[in-house]
Amino acid sequence: AVAFLMYTVALGGRSILAERDKGTLSRLLISPTSATQILAGKVVGIFLTGVAQVSVLIAACALLFNLRWGNLPGVALLIVTVAAAATGWGLLLASLANRPGQVASFGTALMLTFGILGGSFVQIPFTGFLAQLSKITPNAWAIQGFTTLYQGGAVADILPDLIALLVMAAVLFIAASIIFQRRSGALIAR
Repeated sequence: AVAFLMYTVALGGRSILAERDKGTLSRLLISPTSATQILAGKVVGIFLTGVAQVSVLIAACALLFNLRWGNLPGVALLIVTVAAAATGWGLLLASLANRPGQVASFGTALMLTFGILGGSFVQIPFTGFLAQLSKITPNAWAIQGFTTLYQGGAVADILPDLIALLVMAAVLFIAASIIFQRRSGALIAR
């Protein structure tokens, strides 16, 4: 679920560049609305799509396969925070790319790389270099949190995972906002 979430939010971030190519972004940028506000508006739609996607997958697994995810408030908090962190990565990709096609290509590469590094496809060892490297991915934090909840953990047990995902989301959103702000002049010119 988290691996595909990364792909979904990357494609969501692509809409910013598609609007630029259609000319609607330049109209937004010359309005009294700041580039950060425009980016925040995009974030809400991308984020809600991510939350819905992971929620539907988890609910379907629970209903169809009788899979128990553990503490329901913990699962809900983990879904929200992993969607926020994944959205941050999608926005960073969109702020760095020049064309919508680049976001799709980079998004696919990011999804696969994070899927491998974060443990979505193969289990990552608990110690060592790969374990530390996996922490740059929302996948590793989410998988660790979902595993803790499945094994009977409570919200308090996944607080480090939740905090890490929230910090990741905030840092990525700020970075994307700064890059987007700096590039907004170039975006208007196109």
